Amino acid sequence: MLRCIVHATIPRYLRVYGSLKAQVESGDFKLGDFLPAEPELQKLFNVSRTTVRRAVELLAQEGFVSIQQGKGTEVLDFKATQRLQYVSSFSETLQEKGFNVRYRDLVAECIPAPRRIAADLKLEPDARVVRVQRVILANGKPIAIIWNYLLPEIVPGIERRIAGMKTLYAFLESEYNLRIEAATDYISAKAAGAEEAARLEVPVESPLLVVKRITYSRGRTIEVAILHVVADKYEYCVQSKDRPPRAT
Repeated sequence: MLRCIVHATIPRYLRVYGSLKAQVESGDFKLGDFLPAEPELQKLFNVSRTTVRRAVELLAQEGFVSIQQGKGTEVLDFKATQRLQYVSSFSETLQEKGFNVRYRDLVAECIPAPRRIAADLKLEPDARVVRVQRVILANGKPIAIIWNYLLPEIVPGIERRIAGMKTLYAFLESEYNLRIEAATDYISAKAAGAEEAARLEVPVESPLLVVKRITYSRGRTIEVAILHVVADKYEYCVQSKDRPPRAT
């Protein structure tokens, strides 16, 4: 049942937007449902047609709904889902879901390996690695900060070649003839600090997914990736089979 959530201190179109967004996120509206027609929303929220349209357009800009001329406003699958039985990059997953993916603050540089990264890559503590960092935008909205740490000998000259990169894994395959054969992901959570919140344009202490991925090519560890992802925009799907054998 449609609910009207009232907040007295914010503009009317943001009240309508916030109420509808909360109901989409909570599952009151299911994937493929249509929002009530404009006249019904006007009556429910006691607002003008212009206010309803601004609210719905904002929902559409953020990927929650699709405005279909002559049909109505359809609820979309607003979360990108990465299926962990396949080795796909974060950007590839977003693109497969139909998001327009762009990068901001893309930088590649050779740095001393942080201690834990060196250990994961099986390097000496004073070794150097190539770090590729960027903010990923999905439909113009920041969704994640990613740091990729790569062995320098496998990506020579990457600092000069990376500007046109679409996705890192495709770039490694086409430019360096590297194929990612396997990966191990470690998933946890944290609250966004001030710097992360500013870069991701979310409130401080917003929930973030933290993913550490170790990737392998030809039986060798070649990369460690660290992702900080806006938690309400992304999810992981893990498929399991059978129960573990019982101890005898």
